[in-house]
Amino acid sequence: MKLIPPSVVFGILLASFSQILANDDKDKKEATPEARLQAAEVELTKHSQIALIYVKGLVCPSCGIGVSKNLSRMPGVDKKRFKRGIEMDTKTQLVKIALTDQSKLDKKEILERVDDAGFNAIEEYKLHDDHIDAHRFEPGASSVVVHHSKK
Repeated sequence: MKLIPPSVVFGILLASFSQILANDDKDKKEATPEARLQAAEVELTKHSQIALIYVKGLVCPSCGIGVSKNLSRMPGVDKKRFKRGIEMDTKTQLVKIALTDQSKLDKKEILERVDDAGFNAIEEYKLHDDHIDAHRFEPGASSVVVHHSKK
């Protein structure tokens, strides 16, 4: 009788577990734009010095590991806040990026880093005097205001 090497058994178990997790995420849905906008208003009112980005498809914590790692390496990210400067909400697909004093992030770099992790950055939310704007990212890293909410 031949024994199966432990490394093969581990590989089979790991592949099976990964498949279970992947199937578990298929029933998770993205938040509606209205729910996301409402959550953005809460976050932007509660926290200062943050960038708030909607990342399409970010529905489970393990999905966003690459997004988090890539964004935390950007210049201007305050790694002392949140978890290395990044906090993700998989219920709303919003990613908070803590900024150092007066920092502004390069939109093109945000798009590239999120894309490198296998996702798409869709919008950035900004707090203005009396409302929240959602700025949809466009090719070339420009943005267009697509909707807003009165406070």
